[in-house]
Amino acid sequence: MSFPLYDYVNAQGENEIKKWLYSLEKVERAKIDQRLDMLEEHGEALFPQILTGTDEKSILKLRAHGKVQLRPLLCRGPVSNTTEFTLLCGAKEVGGKLTPKGVLAEAVDRRLTVISAPTTRRKIHE
Repeated sequence: MSFPLYDYVNAQGENEIKKWLYSLEKVERAKIDQRLDMLEEHGEALFPQILTGTDEKSILKLRAHGKVQLRPLLCRGPVSNTTEFTLLCGAKEVGGKLTPKGVLAEAVDRRLTVISAPTTRRKIHE
């Protein structure tokens, strides 16, 4: 079974996840791409080593280790909670805390935005 991935799109139609990925170094981007491929193929079977929860029940983080601990934030669905994932924010983990500050709250807000307008506020992952 395949689990489609979607990227959050802002009000101007810009793909926020694509923008974050291209801000990373090539090696970091490759690690995230590998993890996303795994997520697309295996979904929740990646718990708890690669896909983990956060302090917000509806938000998950994908774990990619390296010099920098990359932690893109995502959610199940939110249109079909059992068959798809939506990437909401790019984040890093430093000293056990997500950065930039407030990124978890931003992910929650973006999830609610996607729920209210799924056809315009997300697109298939590029």
